[in-house]
Amino acid sequence: MKKVLQVAVFASLLTSYSAFAHHMAVDYVDPTTYEMIDDNVADTPHADLDFSTIGM
Repeated sequence: MKKVLQVAVFASLLTSYSAFAHHMAVDYVDPTTYEMIDDNVADTPHADLDFSTIGM
């Protein structure tokens, strides 16, 4: 049982690492690029995506 707990803790550390990872484009891409993307997506159905219903 102790080994199973150790494996579970180790696996959770590996899987949660990507959630806290620093994206490579941060501080490299000009902020106006993100503004342009927001402007182009504003009139599409993708602007209304809501992730709260995923998995239901």
